[in-house]
Amino acid sequence: MPADNRAPVLARIAAMREQRLTRALIEAREAADHAEAAASAAEAARTAAARERGDARLLFQASPGCPQTRLWLEQRVAEEIGAVARASDQRARHDLAVDAQGEAGRALDQHRVRSESVAAHHQSLRRAEQRRAEDRSEPEASSFLLSRGWA
Repeated sequence: MPADNRAPVLARIAAMREQRLTRALIEAREAADHAEAAASAAEAARTAAARERGDARLLFQASPGCPQTRLWLEQRVAEEIGAVARASDQRARHDLAVDAQGEAGRALDQHRVRSESVAAHHQSLRRAEQRRAEDRSEPEASSFLLSRGWA
């Protein structure tokens, strides 16, 4: 069986695919970094909202009959609930981005393993074909030498 003539073409295709997968991994890392920054910011906002709600609660406890303090406390509670929801959403987005980054890394690793396996297979085919050509040339050379009387 002759070696596959398409090996150089397949190698170029594999290189292009590796570039695409590498670019996807870089983009996934960047997305994970942005998601982590957004999650950290949302968590900081949640902490600040909780602190403001605590301050409003203390003020309300000092003067429970004042409608202004009650309104302020209710607004701070609503802000804290929103901040908790945003922080939860950002953590979930970060988790998804980290999962996507891991998947992109695994896809690149799998592609490299497959490409190396295919390249090794093509190389072994070329070596086998070269050995067969050498084996075929030995009898021809010896019969040529015998016919000339050089052997």
